[in-house]
Amino acid sequence: MLVESVGRPTMVVNLWASLAYGLVLILAPDLFCDILQADAINIAWLRTIGAALLGTNVLGSWLWLRNPSLDMGRVQTVTAGLEAAAMGVSLLFGEFTADNIWMVQASVLLALIVTIGLLPTAWGGSYSSNNDTP
Repeated sequence: MLVESVGRPTMVVNLWASLAYGLVLILAPDLFCDILQADAINIAWLRTIGAALLGTNVLGSWLWLRNPSLDMGRVQTVTAGLEAAAMGVSLLFGEFTADNIWMVQASVLLALIVTIGLLPTAWGGSYSSNNDTP
């Protein structure tokens, strides 16, 4: 079953990566800018992104891991996909002030891998019970 073999490990990666990024962004956005060698502008946006990561990705992944459901799997997959797309577009358009730092490309790649890995959690046929299917 792809949910267990691919979806669950990917959800764990999503939880821990989002926890790390989220905590740094919400608690120490200046440190994040220093690591990326980026301009420390719009720190409030970084804190907001950190809060969103903690609320949506971390809590959502934890809830899914406790009780896998199609709806929560879809939320996590779409969220990861939107994050990957947004970061990818920003990278292509040179919007990151730190676009030559490996961590930016690695973050975009991780978001893409997580999105692909979470796809089984968003498929109705991936779950054994019919309770979660629309």
